[in-house]
Amino acid sequence: MLRTVRRGAVPLICGLAASAVLTQYATASPAPARPAAAHAAPAPAVQSADARHGGASDYWASQFQFDNNGTPWSTADFAAIKAKGIDRAELNMPWSKLEPARGTFDFSELDQELANATAAGVELVPIFWQSGWRGSPATFETDHEVTSTGATGVALAWWDQTEQNDYFTYVTQTVAHITHSPGYGGSFMDYGHLDAQWLDSPGEGGWAPADIAYFQTHWLPATYKTINAFNTKYKTAYTSFSQVPAALPGAPLDSVYQAFRQWSVQDTYDRLTAAVRKVSDGPLFYYFGGHISNAPQLGNLPDIFFELARKYHATVVEDAANSAGLSLLFGSLGRAYHVPVAQEWTVFGTDDQIPAEAADWLSSYAMTLPTGGGEDFFIHDGTDKDVIGYPIYTSWLPVLQKISGSYPTQPVAVYVDYSQARGNDNGGSLNNVENDITALWDGYQAGFAVVTSEELANHADSLSHYRAVLPMNGSDANVAAYQKAGGTVLSNGSQLPQYAPAYADLTSQHALQVVPATAFDHRSAAITLGEVNSNFGYTGSVTLHPNGLNLVKGSYHIVDALTGQVPAQKALSDGSVCVPVTMQSAQLDQWSILPGAAPAGTPVPATCPAAGGGATSITGTAGQSGGGLIFLSVGATGQGADGNLTQVTQDGQTAYQTWTSAQSGVTPANIYLQLDPSSAVAKASTVTAKVTYWSVAGQGFQVQYDSPGAPYFGGPTVAGSGTGSWQTATVTLTNAQFAELQNLSADLRLAVSDPTKPLYVSSVTLSTTG
Repeated sequence: MLRTVRRGAVPLICGLAASAVLTQYATASPAPARPAAAHAAPAPAVQSADARHGGASDYWASQFQFDNNGTPWSTADFAAIKAKGIDRAELNMPWSKLEPARGTFDFSELDQELANATAAGVELVPIFWQSGWRGSPATFETDHEVTSTGATGVALAWWDQTEQNDYFTYVTQTVAHITHSPGYGGSFMDYGHLDAQWLDSPGEGGWAPADIAYFQTHWLPATYKTINAFNTKYKTAYTSFSQVPAALPGAPLDSVYQAFRQWSVQDTYDRLTAAVRKVSDGPLFYYFGGHISNAPQLGNLPDIFFELARKYHATVVEDAANSAGLSLLFGSLGRAYHVPVAQEWTVFGTDDQIPAEAADWLSSYAMTLPTGGGEDFFIHDGTDKDVIGYPIYTSWLPVLQKISGSYPTQPVAVYVDYSQARGNDNGGSLNNVENDITALWDGYQAGFAVVTSEELANHADSLSHYRAVLPMNGSDANVAAYQKAGGTVLSNGSQLPQYAPAYADLTSQHALQVVPATAFDHRSAAITLGEVNSNFGYTGSVTLHPNGLNLVKGSYHIVDALTGQVPAQKALSDGSVCVPVTMQSAQLDQWSILPGAAPAGTPVPATCPAAGGGATSITGTAGQSGGGLIFLSVGATGQGADGNLTQVTQDGQTAYQTWTSAQSGVTPANIYLQLDPSSAVAKASTVTAKVTYWSVAGQGFQVQYDSPGAPYFGGPTVAGSGTGSWQTATVTLTNAQFAELQNLSADLRLAVSDPTKPLYVSSVTLSTTG
């Protein structure tokens, strides 16, 4: 499984296999049902893959190690999770334990666990890892990947035919052995390094001798037929395919080898799944690890898995479901391909961030409806995330299990060009797409679709279904054809309201998210509210719009579904309903919007929606809480992080000190800060910043802040007098947007001029200028 940072800035990826991977990526920058026509009704509910194969209709699971420190999980262990509403236990399968020698299998412990799970009413779901997890690969496999940097990888060489055949045999033999057990709940198909396919460190995998040989002797001839055809296309002069290089990233012809790597994922997963389908008609699952930006490096093209899931009646499990941008994409893909989507949260945050991450993940569930396939908790193992996050998950399960209907759809789409992942060097960059979708939805909570170039190629959707399309990473031939046929191509997100109504308006962004599920008769809706900011609560209002919820015309009122109480609310002239809301960080709530006016005697707030306002000046002070501005990563000690801060006393004054590059192991050093989203400062485009810092010779900082299209916009630079004294610099930030798109969900950072020396800061104050 793959770690992800919390909501906001999404990294390339942070793997769990080795600290080197964590170091490599630590500083990386950062849904509606498809209508058949513009005004088509939402698609009918799609039965999940496991329901079609006789299992439970939804998937409420938690992941486990293969056994409990060498002892089979007991009936009591499984009964404990069953009592919490969990009906599936995923087991990380150790290939080396189950097949200690080639062709010799030992299923005794697995059989015991199946029997124990069956007795408790729980089904086991094996996760077949080829490489990267403890116990995998098998000890008799020795040919490993070579990365783009020339290092020996963790994963097995992808195209070593003996090893690939061995893995296929291991998976199919195991599934055949357990498929008829009443405790069998399906299997996860994985190949490569965990659920990230080509992930390895340093660099990405794919350059093992066996890979290059397959590329030259099989893929190139099958793809181009003759060397002359290849030469004509690429203006080369090779005399045989054996001369075509397995080009490294950035080298000439790198797009050719990238296309081969991506094809390898699709081909191998296809053949592996087909082989399993020959021995079992039980449920099948695909894990998607990583993020949108990873597709060129890791080969984790989402549409590959959705296309195969459609073919083999499988469920796709979205890792990192606490990324709204990723969840919106996967919800849209699930509806387009008619494939069930389950969600998983794999936390990367610190203990104090875990509750808000959990609220973010759990409140996103309705984004996948009507093709929602359930939830998966990673991992029930006694770690801090388990101790803190697992009770949140299990306490919210009864609510999740009652949600039905469909995420409300609107005939507008944002469009993602994924061609760069296929080796198109001219394709739009994928680096910021996920964050941009998140920021767009944060500011405009409406049921827009997320459509990919891969969807169009697979005939799962068409841009002609939409009134307007907003390209997220540049226009391609698909967008040009849509526009030529009369379609409306938008240039920025502010134009979306002209074509699709929002279903909810919030007083401020980046703290509260609202995710609806509209009933199939369009006369009511379930509304999940998640306070997803680990530093600040939400105080304001939520206004729900029946037209954006796809409800029939009429009057409506709100009931708190958890308590049955009717909160204070105000019916607006356009039929919308406004409710004052105060929620603490990481709080979850569930509403129902029901037909008819609120019951007599329901309090009516004097002002709703909440008037704009909030603090016009906010301050973060070292060693103090409150003030509306938070220093992030205080006390953090992770190697490879560029924002670790230590609290110290400098010349008698409490301050935060940045780590030097020698301490952190990375070149940049930054002080990251996050604003209270409810403050007037967070909504201002021009802000005055005052920074009190210790001035020493050769040390200073640049204020880099979140601006439209530039999360790290380079603002003013401060050098100071260098006299060894406390000084206060005042600078002006213009065209700010503060959408929490920097690392750690920060809004701005102080980028240290000389990271070999510490920077000391005692306070930062931000004020509106108007």
